[in-house]
Amino acid sequence: MTSIIDEIRAEVLKPAEKFSSGGVFEQTDVHYVHHVHQSETDEQELERCVTVVEDVVRRGKDEPGLYGSDAFRAAWTHICKSSDEQRFRLRVKIKENKPIGVPLGEIDRVGSGGEGGEDRSAADELVSLAVGAGELFFDETTRDGFVTVGSDTMRVRSVAFLDWLSYRHYRESGGSSASDSALKQACGTLSGLCQHEGKPERVFLRAGRNSETGAYYLHGIGKNGQSAEVTATGWRLLEVAPVKFWRSGSAVPFPEPIAGGDIGKLWDLVNIPEADRVLVLAWILEAWRPDTPFPALELCGVQGSAKSSTQKRLRMLVDASSAPLRAAPKTVEDAFVSAGNNWVVSLDNVSHLSAGLQDAFCIMATDGAYAGRTLFTNADETVITIKRPVVLSGINNPVTAQDLISRTVHIELPVIEGRRRLESELDAAFNEAWPEIFGGLLDLFVKTLRMLPETVLPVDALRMADFNHLGEAMARAMGYKPGAFTSLYRGNYRESVQRAMESSPVAVAVAQMAEDSPLQEVFDGTYKELLEKLVTHKTDNEGWPKSEKGLANALKRQMPALQEIGVVLIPETGPKQSKKGRRIVIRKGEHGEHSEHGNVQKAPEEKKYPIGCGSDGSDGSNDPCEPTGTSDDMPF
Repeated sequence: MTSIIDEIRAEVLKPAEKFSSGGVFEQTDVHYVHHVHQSETDEQELERCVTVVEDVVRRGKDEPGLYGSDAFRAAWTHICKSSDEQRFRLRVKIKENKPIGVPLGEIDRVGSGGEGGEDRSAADELVSLAVGAGELFFDETTRDGFVTVGSDTMRVRSVAFLDWLSYRHYRESGGSSASDSALKQACGTLSGLCQHEGKPERVFLRAGRNSETGAYYLHGIGKNGQSAEVTATGWRLLEVAPVKFWRSGSAVPFPEPIAGGDIGKLWDLVNIPEADRVLVLAWILEAWRPDTPFPALELCGVQGSAKSSTQKRLRMLVDASSAPLRAAPKTVEDAFVSAGNNWVVSLDNVSHLSAGLQDAFCIMATDGAYAGRTLFTNADETVITIKRPVVLSGINNPVTAQDLISRTVHIELPVIEGRRRLESELDAAFNEAWPEIFGGLLDLFVKTLRMLPETVLPVDALRMADFNHLGEAMARAMGYKPGAFTSLYRGNYRESVQRAMESSPVAVAVAQMAEDSPLQEVFDGTYKELLEKLVTHKTDNEGWPKSEKGLANALKRQMPALQEIGVVLIPETGPKQSKKGRRIVIRKGEHGEHSEHGNVQKAPEEKKYPIGCGSDGSDGSNDPCEPTGTSDDMPF
């Protein structure tokens, strides 16, 4: 019977070596081999194994490859099985002398029966399996590694990919399961292959665009995961889209759309006021354009206004999900992590949004990023780069920051009167009407894309200019006159900024001071003088600034709101002109007048009309908010 180390071979980084009679390595031109004869006792065999390990420890600092040699692995395995005394003694020596790049845990696994080697072998098989089955590449935006197998694209470090790889290995190996360590090693290798040998690609989630053709795509339709291609000439379903998509774990399929569908069926299932439906439709279509900034949609109303029900169905139309409504995140990091795995950020029953979260949603609207320290590292940084549509609901108005208000469409939902419907009844009705509604939205998307080149962006367009442009094109495609959407959108924005301004005691005091003043120029002086003058108009001590700097910061945040109601602030810029402090001028102006750095530009004169109507100053017979087509042509 031969010994377990009989005919041992070891591959090392330097030329092959063999043991001399003195127990040290000798240079030779063949692999070192030591024969253990049957007559040797167990003690002699253990002694020889100890010699092998001690020689590896001695030379391992300069030749770390010796720790991976067959001689060391066989000798160390035999020691661990034969003598606890020698195992513990030698393990201390290994720990004290091994190179940094040699993991002690791997040596322990070798001693427990060669599991480390088995894991490496299994990891190699897993890597080969993935490389042979699909295409490896990385996302040019996030640099995450991806694998495309057939029509499915999976992120290498995702649960979906691990499940696929585990299953594929099980089937290919005839029923053998890969260990967690082998899967982890394989994913690390595949991630490196994707980034260093794969080509860069743009990878989309749910909604995509082909930069060469300009076509838009919606992914995940039907049980086979088809994609809808939408252009100005029409839409069609494709088995595989020409752009890359990955699917989040919470995504559910869209139904197959019906051409010539009926958007009108949507309004029986959501509680959106008729005057605001054009805004909601524009938000849906804009959420399907990944190349433009996204406005947020804020749904507010008292209890009994079907906020959650309405939000859920709007979310399902844009990004169907098994969890369409979620609670507000507690931290900015949580918000970005959630957004990284969902196309639409959908927050239900929001009572308050911190300043940090409101800033985060501003960043999400315009393709921003969140950076944080990578776990278990000291210097590495993990960056989450995303741009996402946001929809949120609440009884009060959770959006209060002026910066986010300028990116938000606010919808006030009325209380539902009459008989209430069961949620199960509404779900059944929605699922039945969904294919027609979806098809109608795709039809409207086509008409809007066709109208876009002919639609000129209004000179008084709001901050979200791309959304304003698409809304104008969509409204014209629906039969409305030029300017109708912009007038409606501006009225919605004006109401939002005024509503948020009411929560600022400083803004309320400035507005009241301007209203009480008979002069066009309401104030000209320092911030200290203004703070003293505003005291007579103060209505609430809470939130009231205690210094000139606090007043300056508060007014800076409220400038857009005050300008919308005709109060223009002109702060001093550049070098300070007086030792008494910086000055500010407050004067009355027309509604919607804008100023920046003291240069005042007057917008076209506006008269007061019902919200969204009369931007051309005409009477009701020529109201641009009235569609030029018949009511049967309208989607609502």
